[in-house]
Amino acid sequence: MAEPISCPVTPWYIKRMSLMTLMFVGFGLYFLYDGFIGYPKKNKIYDAHQRFEEIQEERKTFLESGKTSADWKVIAQEKGYPEQEEWIDYAAENGWPEKPPEKRYSTTDQFVCGALCIAVGLAILGTMMINRSKILRADAESFTTPNGQRVRFASARKVDKRKWDNKGLCYVHYEEDGKTKRAVIDDLKFAGADKILDRLMANFEGQLIERVVNEPNDSDKSGPETAQEQGSPSA
Repeated sequence: MAEPISCPVTPWYIKRMSLMTLMFVGFGLYFLYDGFIGYPKKNKIYDAHQRFEEIQEERKTFLESGKTSADWKVIAQEKGYPEQEEWIDYAAENGWPEKPPEKRYSTTDQFVCGALCIAVGLAILGTMMINRSKILRADAESFTTPNGQRVRFASARKVDKRKWDNKGLCYVHYEEDGKTKRAVIDDLKFAGADKILDRLMANFEGQLIERVVNEPNDSDKSGPETAQEQGSPSA
């Protein structure tokens, strides 16, 4: 009798899901940083620049009325206006960039995007935690998916291996209670899933669909490789 096969989750799956979690949470924190700190700081500089320009217009009008710079200095001190006449000097004194922001920034979008990214990241983390203990199994007559879906080898009618080489995915179409259902064998997610596929194929007599690469003929030596669907009974 064939030995049972047990395929736990691969380290690659855990690593990939962990990186995706970090990526989305990282993006979310970056958005929230802009919402709480980055954009308010830019808006403060923008508002200060707008006010500075208004003051300079007021100064220009004041001087054109026949008043002197000394008179303006008194007015500026009374109103708390900056002494600098150029933005670059005023910005340097406050540690601001020479070029002010061109517009005010909305923080609402940053909060929404940040919350969504963090939510997606936590959902990925939750999915990983749920799946990390799941196992793909097989015995002599069938294989059982991590969700408890038992597929008898004798009930398999079609095996689709077109994504096996690139993505490690094989779709098994089988019959159960008069209905056609589909199960997935995922070799990237479950270590040793290829052994289960080999056992399935050793007991399979249905339609096999696999990747077929067309070799270029003499008239098209540089033609691209193409994938075709080909149905053929397994020997």
